[in-house]
Amino acid sequence: MNTLNLLVSIFISSFLLSPKISNSFSDNYELISVSVLEKTAKGYVYHDKNENQVMDEGEEGIEGVYVSNGVDIVETDKNGRYKISVSEDAIIFVIKPRDWMTPVNELNLPQFYYIHKPGGSPDNFVFKGVHPTGSLPSNINFPLYSESGKSKFKMIVFGDPQPYDLEQVDFFSENIVSELVGVKGVEFGMTMGDIVGDNLDLLVPMNQAVSKIGIPWYNVLGNHDVNFQADRDELSDETFERVYGPPNYAFVYGDVHFIVVDNVIMNDPVGDRGYVGGLRPDQIEFVRNYLSLVSKNELIVLNMHIPLVQHERFRESDQKDLFGLLSEFPNTLSISAHSHTQNNTFFHQESSHWEGEVPHHHFNVGTTSGNWWNGVRDENDIPLNMMRDGTPNGYSYISFNGTQYIIDWKVSGKPEDYKMNIHTARGIHEDASSTSLVTVNFFNGSEQSELSFRVLGETEWKKMSKVSKQDPFYSLIYERYKNFDSLNFKELWKNNPDLKDDPYPLIERMYEANNSTHLWQSELGKKLSEGIHIIEVKAVDRYERVFTDYHSVRITR
Repeated sequence: MNTLNLLVSIFISSFLLSPKISNSFSDNYELISVSVLEKTAKGYVYHDKNENQVMDEGEEGIEGVYVSNGVDIVETDKNGRYKISVSEDAIIFVIKPRDWMTPVNELNLPQFYYIHKPGGSPDNFVFKGVHPTGSLPSNINFPLYSESGKSKFKMIVFGDPQPYDLEQVDFFSENIVSELVGVKGVEFGMTMGDIVGDNLDLLVPMNQAVSKIGIPWYNVLGNHDVNFQADRDELSDETFERVYGPPNYAFVYGDVHFIVVDNVIMNDPVGDRGYVGGLRPDQIEFVRNYLSLVSKNELIVLNMHIPLVQHERFRESDQKDLFGLLSEFPNTLSISAHSHTQNNTFFHQESSHWEGEVPHHHFNVGTTSGNWWNGVRDENDIPLNMMRDGTPNGYSYISFNGTQYIIDWKVSGKPEDYKMNIHTARGIHEDASSTSLVTVNFFNGSEQSELSFRVLGETEWKKMSKVSKQDPFYSLIYERYKNFDSLNFKELWKNNPDLKDDPYPLIERMYEANNSTHLWQSELGKKLSEGIHIIEVKAVDRYERVFTDYHSVRITR
């Protein structure tokens, strides 16, 4: 056989025998490239009894654990051994099962993956990606530690910390991390993207800050965490991969399957910062492959950065594909961030592509950075942050019990029971009191919440109406900001040689309000006498919990 025929024979054999990976690569790749580059990774998933991350003699492999290359998923055999195909640009990772935990590094980042990039990331990136990894090792072993996979547990969720400089990292650390250090009863945390604001060198100090909370911390890629010099979407996450590993992965706690996807599709031109929400075919395939292995009786939590709703530019076709996969499961939840607002959206059969009998709950978590760390600085020299829908900055707790969950919003620096903001005009004339509005922003409210109020000693309980409009409290602050900004104090400050090097102490910028999805209003409904009156508000959330708060109103004559 001559050399040409031998090469053709080898190519045909590798094509026919290789596993199906057509969805593992961008359409820009030719099939011949995939076939030639494909190799097999193998190794063990094992019980690392002494937790030294080395498979020592006597340490046994674990049967039935899933290992993935980002698309395909294989299961370890009775000896804990696996084999899986990989390309020359791949991340092999173990899917943490119930009753087991992966190691974490000194920054509490889970170590559950191996990066195989013999050529490394593009070397022209400003923010470096992965260094060349060399040849594929003979064995890639994944250590797991035994733990109790309890069905009842709690996690913390951050949305968009998004610091643009080191001072904003300090804001985050002092305003958010400080009150969480040593937190009890929480298994792990997750940041839903925009970990930083374009400057990927800030990932290091951000990870240093979050590590002080003292729990394992998972991360999702956001549109401000990408490499803008990438010439295609598949290369836009190279720095993220170097720091955190795969942008698409899964893990299990209790009865809950967490699936993480990078749903930021970057535009192709180099340097273009445009993007759309969606998933490539290989990502859809990973979700499909994983869900095919999951019991229908367990809870699926899909984690992403850009919300599933179309007005956030999430591609309708991809939403439909995801819903088609998820709708086979009666217990689902999806979580996002990105919009700097907090929303609980429920997708119904009759009004969306959702096909399940139970509406799908999509939770868009509020942000730790609030209004992008903009606001008047408080007594701690940190901006007072409020999101555009009137939600103060903070973070979320999600408590799981089997397939049931409860979501709470914790306002930074406030007591746990601070759940709403009540707003009325000040100094209402008694003749206008009956038609004056009471507005309540129930921060984590939704279409499944009910609010009512009464004026103590004056009225009976009255149900409030859910409205879709701007929060008048936020709008009031915004109007004041515009009036103040028109005086050009910022320019005077920055043009003053004695002040220009000091941070401007007031509001740098402020965004106009969005319509809030958790706002309720009602007229007072009764002419009140001159003096101070107390309004009591009762909110019943989707979990049938009752919260109350009070607000004073002054009536004039």
